[in-house]
Parts: sequence; C-alpha cells; structure tokens
Amino acid sequence: MKQYLFKEENYKVSNWTGGKTTQLAIYPHSSDYLERNFLWRLSSATIEQEESDFSKLPDYDRVIMVLEGEVVLSYEGERVARLKELEQDRFDGGWKTKSFGRITDYNLMVRKGSEGYLDLIYPVAAKTEFASSFETEKPLATHALYCKEGYAVVNCCGESHMINPGQLLVLESEAGEKVEYSVMGEGIVIRAQIFYGDAASELGPEEIPAQPATFDDFKCCIYLANVQFRWAKYIVKKLKTQWFDEALSKAINKVERLYLTSMIFVLGVVAIIGLATTETISTGVMAVLFVAWVLIDCLLVSPLIYMAVVPKPVRRHIKDVNNLTPYEQRVRAEQLGQNMIADSVLKKYKNTGRNLGE
Repeated sequence: MKQYLFKEENYKVSNWTGGKTTQLAIYPHSSDYLERNFLWRLSSATIEQEESDFSKLPDYDRVIMVLEGEVVLSYEGERVARLKELEQDRFDGGWKTKSFGRITDYNLMVRKGSEGYLDLIYPVAAKTEFASSFETEKPLATHALYCKEGYAVVNCCGESHMINPGQLLVLESEAGEKVEYSVMGEGIVIRAQIFYGDAASELGPEEIPAQPATFDDFKCCIYLANVQFRWAKYIVKKLKTQWFDEALSKAINKVERLYLTSMIFVLGVVAIIGLATTETISTGVMAVLFVAWVLIDCLLVSPLIYMAVVPKPVRRHIKDVNNLTPYEQRVRAEQLGQNMIADSVLKKYKNTGRNLGE
C-alpha cells in the first residue's frame, strides 16, 4: 500500500474565471490538469462570484461537495441542485454547468470509465476500521482522507499518520490489494473512494513491442489488403467485431492515401491490355490473364505492400471491439463520430477564409 500525506506546501494553486483552485492530489502524479491526461483529481476551489460557469470536462465525471457556504448548480438548464455545507452532487463534466452563490468546495474528478465517490467520516476516540464500501470490478483503488476540521490519526499497514485541517492522506492499493485502515480522532474527514484500471490502458495506447515479420503477419496482410473498400463491413461480417488500433490504422491510411495498391493493379491491367494489342491473344486467354493478375494482386502484390509498412506482429494490432481498453474505446468512439467527407472539405478550405466561425 502506497501512502502519501499532502500538506499545504505540496498543493498547487491556480486562478480560474470564478476564483481560485487548489489542486490537492492528481493521478498519475506526473499528469497535468490542463493537458487532461489524469485519471482522477482532488481539489478545493473558492467561487468568489455570485454567478460562475464551470469549465467543460467531457471526458470526466465530477462530484462536488460544499465546504463553506451554499450554492445552486444548474446543469444544461435542465436540472438544478441546491447544496448546503457538506452536501454533495455528482454530474457529467461535459455538461454546461452554472453556479449561483459564493462557496468553497471539495471537488473529485474521475475519467469516464473509472468510479469515484465522496462520503463523510466522523472520527471518535476509539479506532474505527474502514475498507472500500463499494463493489467494483476495477483492479485498483485509492482512498483519500481530507481533514476538514479537528484531527484524525489513520493507521494503515503498520504506519500511522496524523491529519490536520486542510491536509490530505492518500492510500493507493496495488493490483489485488484491499484498502483497509483505521481512523480515530475528532472532527470531520471527507473520504474519497476511487476505483480505476491501469493508467496506461486508461490514458494511452497499448505498448506492443515490434517483432520480426512472420508468415502469420503475411496472412494478416492478405486479409487487410482485401477489406479496404467502401462496403467491406457489410460483406465481411468479421469487420463488425474488429477494430484496427491507431498504429495499424495509420499504416493502412498511408498505403491507401498514396493509392499504391490501386496504381499497381491498374498498371497490371494496362500491361495485359497492351499485350493483347501487340500479340494475337484470344478473348479467353485474355480473360485468364486478367483473372490470374487479380489473384496475384490480391494474394501477393498488395499484401506485400502492406507487409512493408504495417506494425508487427499485425495480429496484436487487430482488436476485438468487446475487449478494448478504456482508451481504445474512446478512440474508436471518436473515429465512428468522424464525418470523413466533411473533414476533407474543411481541410480543403482551411486557409481560404471560408471557415471564419468556430
């Protein structure tokens, strides 16, 4: 169990349009809030204006708890929540959220696909045992204990920590490890329970080490070379359950963008026609030559072109859509949401002055 005690000198303070935000903890620890490359983040913000707009965070779910004051939160103009001290509400970070009221809050952000909850602990003189109070399939868990007032002594894995007001104790589990600890003291402690997967799979592509080409790679290239046409997904049922990862898609796009396979196929057809015009070849022989060229192109020439550029092992880059990591799920969703024709038109007129609006 990894244990971190964060104090005021460890916090990062920044300004926003409605006031100030103090970042208490972020994971991974090297991540940056502005780059949106974190799995979870705990912060405390002061809202100094009567009316403020929250920043949009479409990749995150949020839980907000009031530390001081009272606030009304309006979500998308469709739902409101009135929160008094120590009351909380959860909402989608992508919603257009407006606040009414000056408060100090406690804020938990978790990347979509992860889980995060806030609750209150009221320490007493005798120790009280705690563990995760939610069932989850996520392999990793973090409990973060923030002392709002009073004090708390936390015992975990043989180590003791005293938390004073404004301090945060973070307990991070290893894979398969339970988070268990005891708390004693007096006052109010805000507990965050956060459940998530491996940061690499949540935030970035799978690292697949390159390997020398094999015959299996060539077989995969035969498949890839022959499903690159507009209606392939309606004819090849397997494509509906497969996703080509970013590295493989990039290689395929490189080949298709240069029309390499198409040009070589056309050159072969032209050669056959040229042969027919210079030699006395019957229609039957010409048909045989054409069929032979189609087979050679589909089973050898085009696959070899793909073989030269795709990452190996190729099969590792062909994913089952039912077993994608959270990061891969987001990338696939973005790809499915793209309008390739519209993107092409916008790119064409990018610098013509016709797309002045946002």
